Parts: sequence; structure tokens; C-alpha cells
Amino acid sequence: MAMYPDMDVSPIVVDVETCGLPNAADYLEPVTPDARLKDPAKIEADIADKTAARLDRLGLDWNVGRIVAIGYWTEQRDTVAYVCQMEEDEQRELSVFWRHAKQRTIVTFNGRNFDLPFMIQRSRYLGIAHPTLDLRPYGGGQGNVDLYLELTFGRKDSPCMRQTLRAFCRRFGIPVTDEIAGKDIPAMVAAGEWDKVVSHVTSDVDLTVALARRIGVVQPQPEPSMVA
Repeated sequence: MAMYPDMDVSPIVVDVETCGLPNAADYLEPVTPDARLKDPAKIEADIADKTAARLDRLGLDWNVGRIVAIGYWTEQRDTVAYVCQMEEDEQRELSVFWRHAKQRTIVTFNGRNFDLPFMIQRSRYLGIAHPTLDLRPYGGGQGNVDLYLELTFGRKDSPCMRQTLRAFCRRFGIPVTDEIAGKDIPAMVAAGEWDKVVSHVTSDVDLTVALARRIGVVQPQPEPSMVA
């Protein structure tokens, strides 16, 4: 007898948006200036520049960052997206996602390098049960498929065409209309522009689904039936 006979085990496509923790400074070492500088004004300016640069990177570090939006797609539910304004929202949405992902293949773009480690680490910090996934760049990828690795064959960016989600979508003829970039998300969160955050994560999920269908990772969308 097959396990989970009534469970939908088709792939689930996911994307997350992130920003720095409000109290990230509690976990960071003090910024140190260039040791070659002697002028107090230049030292102060160097510290300010390095502090600003580090603030811009907080959302890329799963130890001092948090998930502010999560979007995912399944054949049954289509695309759904949720914002996480508070830590309680993040706990809830991660828990719900992991339940939906049970017994499924998780499909991402650059997910083995970013989205999935971020989600797993945040789940650890928030005390949320999560699956064990093979995230090795050249491993079997048990439980997940990373379209970035599929399309780059594990090689680094070429000096010609960029190897981003949008670049590959355009290359395969998939329309890209969203003008928001991931780097814009922290400023939008700070400004309370949650509708734009939702719009961006939804767009990224939809693009990932379209790309996955284009290369055969997800089944093509069925043709609409003809009614006489």
C-alpha cells in the first residue's frame, strides 16, 4: 500500500525575501577602521562607510537576518505569498510552509545557496521543525532542485550573459515585468511598503515556476480544454 495515498506530492516552488534583524548589532563585532589611517576624520569616515556597507548585507546573512516574505506555488493552490512583519508571523509561515513541503520536491532558483539555508537556519533559531535536505552544490540534491545549478551546470557567472533568474527567463522568452530588486526589500520594509514586498516575492515565484516548466522540472501548464 502506498504511503500518503491522498497527499499531493507534486513539486513546490518557493522564494523568500529577507532583511536584517532589528537587533542585528547585538551579534556583530565592532567595525574596525583601516589600520593605516591616522587622521581622526578619515578614521571616522572609514568606520561610517564600513558600517553602512555591513548594514546593506544583513539581509544576506541568515544569522543576523530574518524572513520578511515567503511565497510558494503548488499545482493545487497556485501561488500564495505572505508577509512576516513580526517574528510571530515568520514562525507561523515557516511552520505552514514546511508542512506543505512534506513529501514534495522543493524547487528554487539559487535556493541551495540562499533560500533553503536561510529558511532552515531561521527555523532553528525560532524552534521550528524542518526537514533534512541535501544542500551540497554538487550533491544529489535530495528533496530539492535548484534551477540555478541546473542552468549553470555548477559553474560561476560567465563574463557575458548574467546568470540571474530574470536573465534566464528573458533568454527563454518568459516575460519579466517586475522592476523591484531583492536589494530594494529592506528599504521597502522600513517604509512599510508591504504591498510591494508581496508583489516582488509573488513575481519571483511565478518566474521560477515558468522557468521550471520551460526546462521540464515542473510539468507544463495543461492546455485549456475546448468547449464545443
